Amino acid sequence: MADDFRSLLKEKMRDEGTGERWFEDFDIGGIFYLSIQASSLHDSTPPELLGDVNAYKAFQVVLQAKPGVSICGKRGVWEHLASTDWLPLFVEDSPLLRVAADVPVAVVQKIYEDVTACATAHPEMLKKKSAGGVKLL
Repeated sequence: MADDFRSLLKEKMRDEGTGERWFEDFDIGGIFYLSIQASSLHDSTPPELLGDVNAYKAFQVVLQAKPGVSICGKRGVWEHLASTDWLPLFVEDSPLLRVAADVPVAVVQKIYEDVTACATAHPEMLKKKSAGGVKLL
């Protein structure tokens, strides 16, 4: 099992007045950005600013394929994640971006582990650049 994702969250912004807080995104394998958020601004449980991230029961999660990464077909990021039991929790915001609200802690941990494993197992999702432009694998 990977590290508990909550122990890896690094706060980058907080506004006590509004109850807003933002954690830094995880850059996973140069393929994904994984954003895990909880505050009054986010779809988390509870939807408020808590001092202890371990006190949240659920988080808002955003999964984004990084620009320059294949998103479609057999080598696309979404195809590699299609068999996960958690992908249906996400709503497609754009071809690169998926958003999920109130995701329970255990499921967020599974998402973190699965996305990390996917990026490690499928480095071919990155498009290779050549002198003549972008070369698709």
